[in-house]
Amino acid sequence: MASDVQDQLIRFPGLTDEETGAENLELRPEDLASHRRISLPFFFIWISLMAFGFIMMFSASFGESFVSSSTYVNVVDDELALNELPEALQTEVIADATAFASRQLLLGISGSLLAIGLALITPFRQLLRPGLREIVYFVITGLLLYTMLRGITSQGAQRWVAIGPIQFQSSELAKIGVVYYLSTYFFERQRQRRRQPDIGTPWEEKKQTAFKKMNLETYRDFTRPFLRILLWVVLVVLQPHLSGAIILVVMALLMFIMGKIPLRSWLRGILLHVIPIMLVLLLLAALLIPVVYNTSLPDLISDRFAHSQRRIELFRDRDSVDADGRRQIEQAEIAFGVGGMTGVGLGRSTQKLNWLAEAHNDFIFPIIGEELGLIGTLAVLLLFILFLIAGFSVASRASSLAARNIAGGFTFLIVFQAFLNMAVATSLIPATGISMPFFSAGGTANVIFAAAAALVLCVSKTGVKRNRQLVRVLDRK
Repeated sequence: MASDVQDQLIRFPGLTDEETGAENLELRPEDLASHRRISLPFFFIWISLMAFGFIMMFSASFGESFVSSSTYVNVVDDELALNELPEALQTEVIADATAFASRQLLLGISGSLLAIGLALITPFRQLLRPGLREIVYFVITGLLLYTMLRGITSQGAQRWVAIGPIQFQSSELAKIGVVYYLSTYFFERQRQRRRQPDIGTPWEEKKQTAFKKMNLETYRDFTRPFLRILLWVVLVVLQPHLSGAIILVVMALLMFIMGKIPLRSWLRGILLHVIPIMLVLLLLAALLIPVVYNTSLPDLISDRFAHSQRRIELFRDRDSVDADGRRQIEQAEIAFGVGGMTGVGLGRSTQKLNWLAEAHNDFIFPIIGEELGLIGTLAVLLLFILFLIAGFSVASRASSLAARNIAGGFTFLIVFQAFLNMAVATSLIPATGISMPFFSAGGTANVIFAAAAALVLCVSKTGVKRNRQLVRVLDRK
């Protein structure tokens, strides 16, 4: 019976032959399972979010889309006939109120179908290859460096990368990259620790090499991934994109906690590696910045993050900021107040008509509140909570550490960013410039989030469901 059970476990996706063939493998009735298909609850909740988000994005963007796409053309081609017309009738306006929505729909559908297709046909174990992890890391690092050197500047920040007609923020890729990289890296480290042989060397030789082994283990478990992600955080901060860097730090910390790193590696890594490295970096920055930028480190930080300081001042004391500075948050509050319980009706918002800036992007949540009222905002909140529950349910049934961390990490990332956006719109935290996944305008960003959701679906194929009949038989044994 045990041999048959072990043979069945070996066929589980996500588990290696070494793990399922180990002598100390504990076989339990709840481990007996059949392969799952993709998680339909997660899939339908995700599709519902995308559909709801597209409807609200179209409603919030058609005014801005009409203005942005407006062009003036002559009513006739004949110049003589044109001059005979009154000046007011010589030209007409051609505009497309669906331009933003059409682009969002095209990128959203194509990106989601591609992501779902890859999730269905790609075995999850292929995503655990160390070579793929390194390629992802160096591609994202290269894009962040390119953004810093040649990126497109918008609203005082150099965050955008243009590849042909496609523009995107490299920091958005870094958000999903940090989850994928650390999840697969810690999974590999877990396997290496299990396979590490206990070589029977003499006691003196062990004593001489103990310190080297300790530092090497700490470096591999903690310091190496810390330094690699630190590079991403620094490159995002330099854009400057403080809110993006904060999300990177939060996600990295979550992945480190979920990575099952030995406590001794945590302590040694922080005390012996991280603190000295951070002190050296701060010292180098204090010495080199006056030479390169002709200013001190505190002055450079104050200048680069002046916008963040103004947002914090607005949050602390709204009266200390002029009317233009507090207009955005006040108009958002007006939108929520006008909406009331049931809203003014879909498409009937007035705040989106050049009263509330970024109504189709970072501040789409107040438009939902104005048009659909409290009921609409609660529906959005409920959908993201259900998305969180469904994603964590997939993670709880995952067959390996990497699968669990990828599913839980991507789910938390999407919901965490959505809640941050809602908190900004309702004045619970200072403005951050964070979009709402699946709702805010930005086709490429939503394609990236769709890829993250598709990877959760890919993980759901590795999940297990209990074979109830076989469990009953084993329980009797």
